[in-house]
Amino acid sequence: MQDSGATDSRGHRLCTNRGVLPAKLGRYAAVATLLLKRRPDLITPDVDTGGANAATESAEAERLAKDLEALGPTFIKLGQVLSTRADLLPPSYLEALSRLQDDVDPVPLAEIQKTIEDELNVRMSKAFLTFDEEPLASASLGQVHRATLRDGRPVAVKVQRPGILDQVLADLAVLDEIAAFVDHHTKVGKRYEFAPMIREFRKALMEELDYQIEANHLRTLKGNLADFQRIVVPAPIDSYVSTRVLTMEYVRGTKVTGLN
Repeated sequence: MQDSGATDSRGHRLCTNRGVLPAKLGRYAAVATLLLKRRPDLITPDVDTGGANAATESAEAERLAKDLEALGPTFIKLGQVLSTRADLLPPSYLEALSRLQDDVDPVPLAEIQKTIEDELNVRMSKAFLTFDEEPLASASLGQVHRATLRDGRPVAVKVQRPGILDQVLADLAVLDEIAAFVDHHTKVGKRYEFAPMIREFRKALMEELDYQIEANHLRTLKGNLADFQRIVVPAPIDSYVSTRVLTMEYVRGTKVTGLN
């Protein structure tokens, strides 16, 4: 790793390692370009963005959603959070962002196996009698595989995508810097204060990337709903849970959102 001799806004030394600094600068450029395209008043003070008719606004909202999808998982999650902020965005934007999808191509089984064995400190063949190569679902932060424990119990195994934590942390650093700039240099930033929003977003996303926390939520929810016989919450399999791997009961049923 080579020291660049430069520091960031917090006084931290910047080092270059396989293009880390250029990559970060490229990320800054991509996000700044997005903001200039969609909301120039977030970057440049006192810009009049003008009015827009409903059709134009709806089209712009769809383009924003596409741009966020192109930037990857951190920004897809951010868009999903923004879809709940009626105080910040008009209805057409809220609707477009609420439909953001983070479906991605699955990680090869060999990488999933390595993550499982590294995290659980056990050979996958010792932990599972069967393990489906094709995932049940594949998203930007992780994917879920159906498997069978050695005792015959069917389970669902959620595995975090390799390298996703580093990518998310890098993106959050960019968002921190941009939010601080916007809050200090634009009227919109002074009014809405984006830096605290990004801090809350960071906290929520870091929790989502810790499957031990998710396992605790499952246990709590299962206990709270124990009296409702028609509602089933899958129990985590404690011996096969880690920060990046969550093994839980495989349960067939209908999603709560799919009920009349």
